[in-house]
Order: sequence, then structure tokens, then C-alpha cells
Amino acid sequence: MVDDAQWQRIIETLDHQVPELAEKFLSLILVDPSYSESGLTMEDLRSSSEKSFSAMLHSLARSGADIGALESLAAELGAKRARQRVPLDSLIRAIRMDFSVLWDALSAPSLGVNPGLLVARTELVWRIVDTFAVRVQEGYLAEFEDIERADADLQHQYLTKLLAAAEPSPSDMKRIAGALRVNPDADFLVAAISRDDSLAVQRSLSLKSRRNEPNFTSDQGHHTVVIMQRRQSTRAELTFEEKSVFEGMAAGVAPVSFGFAGVRMAVVAAREIMTDLPMGIAGIFRLEDRWESIARYRLAQVGCDPAHLVFPYLRRCSDGERERLLETVSTFLDTGSLVETSASLGCHRNTIVNRLASFEKYTGLSLQKPRDAAAALLALGNSHGPSRHS
Repeated sequence: MVDDAQWQRIIETLDHQVPELAEKFLSLILVDPSYSESGLTMEDLRSSSEKSFSAMLHSLARSGADIGALESLAAELGAKRARQRVPLDSLIRAIRMDFSVLWDALSAPSLGVNPGLLVARTELVWRIVDTFAVRVQEGYLAEFEDIERADADLQHQYLTKLLAAAEPSPSDMKRIAGALRVNPDADFLVAAISRDDSLAVQRSLSLKSRRNEPNFTSDQGHHTVVIMQRRQSTRAELTFEEKSVFEGMAAGVAPVSFGFAGVRMAVVAAREIMTDLPMGIAGIFRLEDRWESIARYRLAQVGCDPAHLVFPYLRRCSDGERERLLETVSTFLDTGSLVETSASLGCHRNTIVNRLASFEKYTGLSLQKPRDAAAALLALGNSHGPSRHS
């Protein structure tokens, strides 16, 4: 009975010190950037902290027998922090600090608490704080799931508008950017992956997600499109983190979209690059890797196969001469150097020069001219490079 009376006096004393407990708690959690840089107001944090300590002290005074108000407050706080986008791990770390703040206050020499009483009540203090933390987490997760579902539905609606056949008007683009919470002036990385890899990418993006770097996925039939807002300082090359999102799979990555308005065409480019990849291949492929194959395929689709610029004119050659000319031209196009071509083929430099001259005589394409070299590169592509998969 003596212990109970002393315990009640201690709790009553601490109840008058709630503002001081809240200030000490705030000094501890504001070290975490998730709080100090979150945009949460000090009034909000202070008020929530004071209410939390008051509720915990109320439960401690009743030896944990009456915790309904505590659990209700905890669930409400968890839901509120979920809406405010505070990371769950930061929130739980902060809640756990309540124990150290309470324990320091209980064991303060000024209170003159009997050490034996403290030892006897340690489990109670921890149980109350733990109950509070568990209910905060449950409230957070329940609200977070609702937010995720609502966000997913909203994202789907606006991504559908963004990628619709009819191009959105500038005002529509502004609304879409606002709804997706992206910076319309930021740079965007757009990639296409196999639909089979969609879940793995979504999990990876979830783990790497940052508040100021939103990302989205959109099912496009055989492919899933990935749209990632990049850091402003990022160069054109993919960062290590960006590359790791697509580890172990094939990804067609469009040229960086400088601004949200360019995302639509970047999606088209990413899908084209992905469609162009051979079956079973893995890795990250960009326009510079696949432009030859894409250009060759698209030209052939409209009856302008670049091969027609070369192969019909080589029918006048013998089989042996044709093979030598194609080998020499292909090697020269790969190296751009007479010396390296000569060394690679084990021929004298003059032999290489003569073969290139013969190629020009037959086809009219001079590999010393950039336009002709590009035409020859596309024409010979099917003979020495991987073809578009079917």
C-alpha cells in the first residue's frame, strides 16, 4: 500500500512535468531528418507529445488496467503520421524514446523514488510504452494501406490520361503532374521491362523510394513502363541505384526526359527499345545501344530496307569477293580505322584501301563520307548484329 501511494504521488508529479517531458522528447527526435526536415510543425509535434505522455501517465497511474484512451490516441497518432508521410521506422524509433524519457524522469534524484519501487514497476512502464508503440504501428499501417490503395487508383487514372492515344493539353499535363506529385521541371528516367519482371521492380522501387523522388509503374500489355523522377543533379548516365532497380532483367531505357512534358514520348521510346531486344537477353539497353537495329527495322517496315543499298549491287561479285568486301567493310565500320582494320584482318593497309574502293565502285557508298557510312552500317547490320526479336 505504501508503494502504491508513493507511485501515485510520483505519477502526479510527472503529470505536472508533461511539457518538460515533451521538450526533452522533441530534442531527441529532431536529430532524425525524417522529423527535422519533414515539414511537420513544432506545434503539432509538441501537442502530440504532450498528449502521448499524459495518456501513458494516466495508464501508469492505474497500473495498466485502463488503457482504452491510450490505445485510441495511439491509433489516431499512427494514422495521422501515415497521412503526413513520416517513415514508419522513424516513427517507431521516436515512440521507443518515450521509454527512456519516462525512465529518466522516474529515476531523477529530485523525485527521491525508492530504487526497489522502480525495479518493481519497470515491466509496467515498458508494457505501457510498448502497447502505445504497437497501437501506433497498427494505426499507421491501416491508414497507410488505405492511402496506398487510394494513391494507386489515382495514379492509375492519371497515368492512363498521360499515356492515352490522345495527347493531353498543356493544362491537362499540369493537372496530371500535380495529381502525381511530380516536379514538372524535373528530369525523368523512363524504362520498359517485361511484365514478368514488374513485381520485382515494384518491390525494388518501394525499398528505394524517397519522398522527393516519386516513381510509377504502368502495365502496357507485354511490357510494364517505369517512370522515375530523378535528382536534379543527376547526369545523363544512370546512377548505381537506378541500375540496381533493373538488376538481372532486360530493360529498355529511353533518353532522359528533361521535364514531365517529355515523358509521353520517352515511354514510346522505351517500349520501342524493349521490343527491339532479342529474346532471353538481360541488361540495360539505351538508344545508343539499339538505334541501328530500330532504324533498320522501321525502314524495312515501310519498304525502305537499308540492305537494298548494298546487297543487290554486290551480286556482280564472286562469292569469295563478296565475302571479303563485307568482312572488310564491317570491320572498318566497327573500328573507323584503316590501321586497326588491317591488323584485325591480317591484311596490308593497301589491301584494305583497295577493298573499300571496290565496295564504293559496286555500291556508290564511300565510307569516308559520314552519310554513306551510316547507310552502310544500317545495310550491313543484319549480317553482323543481333536482330529484332519476333
